[in-house]
Amino acid sequence: MKRLITIMITLSMIVTVFAGCTQTDKKPDATTSAAATKAATEATTSAPVPVTLKWVGAGWLANEKADTLIARWEKENPNINVEYTELSNAVNEEYLKNLDIMIASGEQIDITYLGTTDTLVRALNGAALPINDAIKKNGDDFTADYTGLATSMLSIDNNIYGVPYANNTFKVFYNKTMAKEKGITIPDKWSYQEFTEIAKKFNDPGKKIWGCIFPSTWSDLCYAAAEVSGWTMAKKDASGKFAPNFDDNTFKTSMQWVYDLSMKDKVSPSYATIKAESLNRRVALATGQTAMIVDGPYTLVYFQGYMFNDPGAGSLSFELGVTDLPYITEEGGNNASFLSLVGSFWFPKTSANVYEAYRFARFICNGNFDKGVYMPAYTKADMKAATATLTEFTDKNKQVHKDVYPYETALAAVTTPNQSYISYWKNDPALYAKYVPALYTLFNEQYTTYLSGEVTLDQFIKNMQTLGAAEIANVN
Repeated sequence: MKRLITIMITLSMIVTVFAGCTQTDKKPDATTSAAATKAATEATTSAPVPVTLKWVGAGWLANEKADTLIARWEKENPNINVEYTELSNAVNEEYLKNLDIMIASGEQIDITYLGTTDTLVRALNGAALPINDAIKKNGDDFTADYTGLATSMLSIDNNIYGVPYANNTFKVFYNKTMAKEKGITIPDKWSYQEFTEIAKKFNDPGKKIWGCIFPSTWSDLCYAAAEVSGWTMAKKDASGKFAPNFDDNTFKTSMQWVYDLSMKDKVSPSYATIKAESLNRRVALATGQTAMIVDGPYTLVYFQGYMFNDPGAGSLSFELGVTDLPYITEEGGNNASFLSLVGSFWFPKTSANVYEAYRFARFICNGNFDKGVYMPAYTKADMKAATATLTEFTDKNKQVHKDVYPYETALAAVTTPNQSYISYWKNDPALYAKYVPALYTLFNEQYTTYLSGEVTLDQFIKNMQTLGAAEIANVN
């Protein structure tokens, strides 16, 4: 900048001198003038133009995440400053409302973060900008960087609308010590039938040990195995229009399996029991009340607090094992895993600096794992660094506990053997943006009538098809 100011002052002096010349003064020749003009032009264009990115978000002030990320970014990119505005400490309806008002009013927002469905909704409504040009300008291979999952979930009409931040998966966490004592081998890949048979071997009502706890109160898990095998809540009919897909055999098999675990085979507590007793599946596994639970990677984080912050809890008395979610069909088991995209950074239509915002998003998503996430979407992520939050824990007394779990255990909790079911089955992003929110709400309202025995599976399916058709018509 000092150099630029000096050059501009010099040019000003030159202009002043020329202006004061009489007709008899000697003027510079053409070569001298051209050289001066070229030097001035090069000096002006070589100095980068300062940019200020407007970042709006929720919850990024916690643990100084936003401040740390901005400081690190500006150290590497001193000409691109970032101003962060915290609208809320969590993404909720009020936050989304305020964000949309800001965008509708034309207020500059260069970058923000939302869950995948919320991002897709805004892309479809014209509130988000595509980043294809920014990707090309930066010389990136988007699919290689973030896999086909990100390309599938963030693309509409071949336009990409976000930089993926975090993934999620479902796993089976189990008592490996108990399995060894009983001579039970937990496979790396298994069908829902194999899962049930092993749960029966663990089950010991006399000692009040459940073979498993399938958390049926977590509605998403009731059909997760069906999604791995290609099921979606809606599908296109012969006319090309979306219709409810609850009468699909894969979905019915998954729901029957969840029901049978508790109501027929009695190897898992029922929905009613879990609700009535406020049964915590993670505590039950930690205390030996069950041998297996179906859960997400946050289980490891929860156990850390349980072990080191709860009075008298101490370390787990057994070795923890992790394996993949059971599958419904062979094709699903051989080719897909439950791997979904949690959320991404995207760029509202009021963004004034899409290219710089895109680079900032990559900066956040592709590193900074001490302030990031243990399941990054970036394929080249340093997983040792990313999973450090799972293997190290600082308790409320500021004592640091290292090697809480072996690295292999942490890695198994956040990786899958196959590609995402979303990319394998080539799911339509429009489905998630337009119809899944309404159908998901409907499912949450209705599925307990089946799991509690109020209606049969056939009646439940019939109700879901009828009500689902009404929801889709309402959306359209």
